[in-house]
Amino acid sequence: MAENAEGDLNSNLLHTPYHTGDPQLDTAIGQWLRWDKNPKTKEQIENLLRNGMNKELRDRLCCRMTFGTAGLRSAMGAGFCYINDLTVIQSTQVSIIKHYMYTFYHSDFFAL
Repeated sequence: MAENAEGDLNSNLLHTPYHTGDPQLDTAIGQWLRWDKNPKTKEQIENLLRNGMNKELRDRLCCRMTFGTAGLRSAMGAGFCYINDLTVIQSTQVSIIKHYMYTFYHSDFFAL
């Protein structure tokens, strides 16, 4: 299998650059295809891109889930606004960082 310009062996598309006419969407597509390592969700985005479904891509990629009082709530699927491997990993990383920052900067942990 040949590598594309970014060295990504996981994608079936040569993903740079994207020319949807929407710079925000083009950036989000590039990020998703570089970061998502799940072949099923990656394929969903690639199929939408291949079929020119820019509105659907924008709806999936140009927003983010928020962590509320009930945790992460969304449908499962490909995109930054859905629950999937990538968004769970990203949300977990943010939560861990916030926890450590709160624990270490709002306590006497570093006090002598």
